[in-house]
Amino acid sequence: MKKTTILLAFMLLFSFSYANADDSKATPEDVYSLVLKAYEVVASLGEESFPAFNDPKGEFVYKDTYAYVQRCPNDMMAHPYALEKLKGIKLDEKFEFNSRLCKAGEQPGGGWGEYYWPKPGETEPSRKVAYGIKVEGTPYTIFAGIYSDTAKIEDLNKTLR
Repeated sequence: MKKTTILLAFMLLFSFSYANADDSKATPEDVYSLVLKAYEVVASLGEESFPAFNDPKGEFVYKDTYAYVQRCPNDMMAHPYALEKLKGIKLDEKFEFNSRLCKAGEQPGGGWGEYYWPKPGETEPSRKVAYGIKVEGTPYTIFAGIYSDTAKIEDLNKTLR
């Protein structure tokens, strides 16, 4: 299925539920588009692209989401807010979510997964859904996500098939 067809399916699926959404909040379509944009850059530039992902005011930060680059399952390669905090940590041992997210990203066309992470300025974890896709020909997977108590992973993944 072509990327534009998948994006159109996202737009149709979520157009009603996000019609009155806060303009500062990213939607699943925004996440998907950001990850695909990031995919193209990493596929073209590889590690040379990482500084762009580390910039909190850069092109890979949009509304309240951002793209980050990981060498699954444990190596955080680029992140606009927490690279130093996450670099060198065995992410699966510490956070127990990366294997699931990485498996989702390895699916043909990528995939959606969920995990719990504190919102900025908070200490208690909240539900976050993320889309990821492994960049063909590299060891890297691109992810971006949004906080959502209602988005269903099954429904998000159905739009990718």
